[in-house]
Amino acid sequence: MIDKKKLKDVMKKQDLKQEKPTDPSMTLDVKNEDVEAQIDLYLKEKTGENLNALIELMRTRRVLVPANLNDEKKPVPCLINSPKNGMFLPIYTSKKEIPESPRSEAVINMPFLATNNMVFQQDEKVSGIVINPFTQNLIFKRALVEKIEEVEKKRKEGAQPKKMQLTQEQYLLFERKQFEFGFMPKRFFAQGKQMMDDLCEKKEEYMDQFFEECYQQKRMYPYLPEDFSVMVMDLSDSLLIVRVDLPVRDMGVPSCFRVYFAWNDETQEGRYFTIERTQDPGKHLLGEFKKDWKHVDYGEAPAEGAELQRVLDIIRQPGEN
Repeated sequence: MIDKKKLKDVMKKQDLKQEKPTDPSMTLDVKNEDVEAQIDLYLKEKTGENLNALIELMRTRRVLVPANLNDEKKPVPCLINSPKNGMFLPIYTSKKEIPESPRSEAVINMPFLATNNMVFQQDEKVSGIVINPFTQNLIFKRALVEKIEEVEKKRKEGAQPKKMQLTQEQYLLFERKQFEFGFMPKRFFAQGKQMMDDLCEKKEEYMDQFFEECYQQKRMYPYLPEDFSVMVMDLSDSLLIVRVDLPVRDMGVPSCFRVYFAWNDETQEGRYFTIERTQDPGKHLLGEFKKDWKHVDYGEAPAEGAELQRVLDIIRQPGEN
């Protein structure tokens, strides 16, 4: 069980920050879309670079923590018990990530670093943190929790840890990866038909504006609408496909030459296909991101003129959705 005395001390510190009605801790309106996109990117490609970028985003953010009320009507964060791996503190990046069931008695709005410190203080009794356990299900094990705590302690003491320095080329590739494998499919699966309508209406202007909005350092955004190409294809009364060719500059591995958005009006479902660059300049990869963020590898992409037909073949396969 969680150490109630240490937990109470942590919660008292949080209570001191909740004196004003306008305090952000008093609202559940937490939005961390860029964090969620970076989690998706890290789950696809678990590199140190992607993990560091995720932690740098999270360390300044607030998250939601389900809790039950004790005898004193004070919130006590809930824990998730994994018979194989132990107890974990669940945290959520937005209200929509919290499942309807099981429902907790309360939800606490806390800085991510406070949740990390809370777990750190429990010694071995809590095995770590699980982020969005019912969707992205990303686990920060105790070793990582302790590392984050160590780095933050050095920051507070004035011994600034070395930050990962990216060259301009590396930064541009980093932003492309976030956009192509994170922000774009995330918005598509969230907005569906609305995004398709906007994309069909504004075409290249839409893509340019969308990408620029997602850029963390907007002054470094290097593209113009003419760097994109959007082709709308009504293939039947119910099936709409939009092909988007992405800028050929600043490409690395992984990044996309183009993507295909497919929308079925009858089922109200979308599919997101990618034509990805590989280490072999002569070969491209045909992939797909599913709603559950699983990446499907369909192998080598056909010649550009045959890509659409291959995408249609996949869509029409029995049992596919």
